[in-house]
Amino acid sequence: MTLETDDIQGLLIRGYGRLDGACYVPMQFTEARRTQQWLHALLPLITPASQSPEDQAVHLALTAEGFRQLGIPAEAVATFSRQFKEGMTEAHRQFVLGDVAQNAPTHWQWGGPGREPHAVLMLFARDQAALEALLAEQKTQWEAAGIVALSRLDTHKLPNFREHFGFNDSISQPIIRGLSKAEETPAWNTLAPGEFILGYPNQYDLFPDTPHVALAADPDGVLPDVPPETPPRPPAKDLGRNGSYLVFRQMSQDVPAFWQYLKAHSQEPGATPEAAAIGLGAKMVGRWPSGAPLTKTPDQDDPALAQDNDFLYWNDDFHGLKCPGGAHIRRSNPRDWLLTERSAQDSQEMVQKHRLLRRGRTYGPPLAPSMDPLDLMQAAPDGQERGIHFICFVSDIVRQFEFVQNAWIRFHKFGGAYDDSDPLVGTHYQEEGVVTDSFTVPARPFRRRYKQLPQFTHMQGGAYFFLPGLRALRYLATFPLR
Repeated sequence: MTLETDDIQGLLIRGYGRLDGACYVPMQFTEARRTQQWLHALLPLITPASQSPEDQAVHLALTAEGFRQLGIPAEAVATFSRQFKEGMTEAHRQFVLGDVAQNAPTHWQWGGPGREPHAVLMLFARDQAALEALLAEQKTQWEAAGIVALSRLDTHKLPNFREHFGFNDSISQPIIRGLSKAEETPAWNTLAPGEFILGYPNQYDLFPDTPHVALAADPDGVLPDVPPETPPRPPAKDLGRNGSYLVFRQMSQDVPAFWQYLKAHSQEPGATPEAAAIGLGAKMVGRWPSGAPLTKTPDQDDPALAQDNDFLYWNDDFHGLKCPGGAHIRRSNPRDWLLTERSAQDSQEMVQKHRLLRRGRTYGPPLAPSMDPLDLMQAAPDGQERGIHFICFVSDIVRQFEFVQNAWIRFHKFGGAYDDSDPLVGTHYQEEGVVTDSFTVPARPFRRRYKQLPQFTHMQGGAYFFLPGLRALRYLATFPLR
């Protein structure tokens, strides 16, 4: 099937790397009619995937409560996924995601009790000055509609594609089949569009469930019909086509704590304590600061491999002697390696059904402007918040995001470990006999064990959103309120 790029919001297709300025505005609606008028005026600015903008891009996503606030019939809201309707802060889900103790929603800056958003407006511009102008214009519009901004979430682009711990980021991204102009290789990293965009076949060669409205609820025929390939249901209008579920999690990063721990505890080979610290950091990440993967260069960084993503684990590093099984990139994307009794091919096929399409950005100033690990190690804490706005798209929240977060990132027994959560973004604690704050480096003759890892990242906000297609947005702006 050909992707309907004129109806898909562009953020699903590209991350706008040339648009340096960006900010996100989680907001609450107060009056449906005025919100509809605001949305109607916003529609011409929404950027479709068929365009590659040079100056600006605008996108909008809504929560389940946002759809309700707009007056969408309850029976239509009920057709969205259960996870989306319950929201990220539902009590059981807090445990599943690791949003407990200091990461609990009661401590969040937004998204927690009383500060749940109805939508998020996402703005991108060529530079900071252009972003400020776009934001000021939009603020005037949303305030006139009685919309309340819960926060202004700015971004800060770091040099050399680094994240705040000092490592090259966003290297491993799945390719959506049918979009790449180049030969779509490697095959293990090329996924069916239905994994991320509703209305197309997924890795199971099935159409994902789509939210829909009754025929009578779309008298003007703005929405397409629900296609016959989707699960059997009475004739209805497709509210989800060309849309996607958007997971947004704001996480702060404690950069001084990260490098202080590495320097104080590293037992990795290195001519100096600083080199040993960088070696341990690379083991935790699975890549060197340049981005070079440990599977290809286990003993030293190699900037020539900074963007290399064409590697697997089963044959080259099954036991994790190069890249530990608990390293962040190995947990978030095990590729062809899982401790099963089956084959590498089976592992690849299973992992493909749990991939995420990331579109996040960092925020806050760097602890050291150079982003060099040696400078980060020497820099004193400055009291400023910095971190990442983690944003990903999925067609199935529970099969993709929640599975990865719970079974691979958070779970302390992943890959045959005993008490190791993800060293970077896992939940680290010792409670009621359960230990999750260790990190294991396989080695011969003896493995190395690092214990009592601090919590290097902390949740500051989050929510589940839905990014509608452009026809769905037009429907939201024009359908008759009850």
